Amino acid sequence: MTKLFKFLFLGALFATVLSCVSDDYQGPIPYPTLIEASQDAGLTTLVTSIRAIPGLEAALQDQNAITVFAPTNEAFANALVQFGATDLNDLVAKLGGAMNLQTVLGFHVVPAAAFSDQLRETNTFTTLANQQLTVNNNGGAITVIDAAGNTARVTQGDIEIENGVVHVIDRVLIPSIELPKPNLVEAATDAGLTTLLAAVTAVPGLPDALLSAGAITVFAPTNEAFAAALDVFNAVDLNELVIKIGGAANLEKVLGFHVVPAVAFSGDLAATNSFTTLSGQNITVTKSGSTVTVTDALGRTAQVVAADVEISNGVVHVINGMMLPDLMLPTVVEAANAAGLTTLLAAVTAADLGGALLNADAITVFAPTNDAFNAALTAFGATNLNQLVAKIGGIENLQTILGFHVVPAVAFSTDLAATNTFTTLAGQNLTVTKSSSGVTVTDALGNTANVVAADVAIENGVVHVIDGVLLPEYSLPNVVEAATAANLTVLLDAVTAAGLGGTLLDADAITVFAPTNQAFLNLLSSLNLNSLQALIDALGVDAVTKVLGFHVVPATAFSFDLAEGDQMVPTLAGEMLLVNRTGNTVKVTDKAGNVYSVIAADVAIENGVVHVIDGVLLPTL
Repeated sequence: MTKLFKFLFLGALFATVLSCVSDDYQGPIPYPTLIEASQDAGLTTLVTSIRAIPGLEAALQDQNAITVFAPTNEAFANALVQFGATDLNDLVAKLGGAMNLQTVLGFHVVPAAAFSDQLRETNTFTTLANQQLTVNNNGGAITVIDAAGNTARVTQGDIEIENGVVHVIDRVLIPSIELPKPNLVEAATDAGLTTLLAAVTAVPGLPDALLSAGAITVFAPTNEAFAAALDVFNAVDLNELVIKIGGAANLEKVLGFHVVPAVAFSGDLAATNSFTTLSGQNITVTKSGSTVTVTDALGRTAQVVAADVEISNGVVHVINGMMLPDLMLPTVVEAANAAGLTTLLAAVTAADLGGALLNADAITVFAPTNDAFNAALTAFGATNLNQLVAKIGGIENLQTILGFHVVPAVAFSTDLAATNTFTTLAGQNLTVTKSSSGVTVTDALGNTANVVAADVAIENGVVHVIDGVLLPEYSLPNVVEAATAANLTVLLDAVTAAGLGGTLLDADAITVFAPTNQAFLNLLSSLNLNSLQALIDALGVDAVTKVLGFHVVPATAFSFDLAEGDQMVPTLAGEMLLVNRTGNTVKVTDKAGNVYSVIAADVAIENGVVHVIDGVLLPTL
């Protein structure tokens, strides 16, 4: 207005000057151009918008007559908010480019001059955008209705310009234009699907793959659906969920299971539809009236709560549940194979525990590395698994030890408290501690192993790889119990008669070559005796004691501890015994030159080992 008055003032002054020369001059009063009037009214955003379209300013200036409905800066600011734009350039992008901006601006211009006093109660004008605009005049209150039905109010009217008139309005008028569709990320952002966006972003390359896909239908879980999935998996956040479903690759599989590589609006659906998803697995989509439901590979159902959100390369349907494909998590055996835990697998096979672990509902396995087993072999003086099994007392004790590494429940590292006590399959408790430095496991003997690879998800639980073999409390028989179990009744009677039981039980380390009952019967027959007592009576207690002592070596020697070939070993009888190992065959030779075979080797006892032999060894008598 200031500039308008300036022009009027200059015009009057010019006329006065001219009148001094000639009282007959009737020159035109100069009016501002559209741009000048807009700048004078503070409509700077409008000016910037016009000048953003090459040639538009000149085109408007060249019009014979125009009426401009000019939005205020505040109106443009409100339009930015309406379109989710940060500035004018962003608004142009949101509108679909410069051509659509030109259409919007042209929709504000009528190619005729229409002052407010010329307006009827209802007026329909065809704009420069070739679309109609409705202008209402209600007792001098002028409003303008755009193509979307929005109403703008004229806040300042009848600003005369050199080729027409400007009416200032409080809203940007929107014509009928095809606005660009949002991409998937923009649509998810607008819908508040922040957890879905975080999940997609967590998979490298997935956002670009979805944005560049030719055609997609996305069944997009709400934040609440993700939260429910976290509860199901006992996870506190997305990172924990990723761990519990088996890692980033399975997160990509889960997200891909929500995407169909084709466009399917709700109106395109039949009553029952089967779609192959990006994960390669099928989902079932059913439609009943306006209700659309989605069923996953496990039979779980989610409902579409917001359908047909059109995006630049397809459509989004928002659902109230998270769909889970078959994650195809490895079995415990497959996981152990993948981790190279070959000794553990051999031990599980030897103990026949594979089926128990595979069929368990829920397990946590603390799985020793091959190096951990090698350290255990060294500690037990064994060179391989078979020798270790012998030294711990057989397969049953191996089962106990392996069972001590298995908890019949699922415990990821994220589920652990600072200190945890778990009852294992061996029926004994295991202590697991968690600190900032990692997770450790303490066995029944107080030995500690470290978790070196945590949270390997398997189909029925989780595996934590550890750097030590855990030992439970397990029992070995004493020599008497072992002889009883082997039914060596004559030997036991002889030991009792000679009073050697305490000596054998209390010895630190012994190897017993234990004759069978038949061996004793053969000895009695060769001496023409008919009972053990007859033997004792014939030889005397001291001689019988020496005979029995000649069967006991005061050291532990499993068959595989023996050197190849002949060796002389000391006995409790004070005489050396000749022992020969040839491959897996062990023979003993007594002082009389009798040679007998070990027929059952390596019966571990609590203070050594028993080898059952088929003859009674005789010392020098």
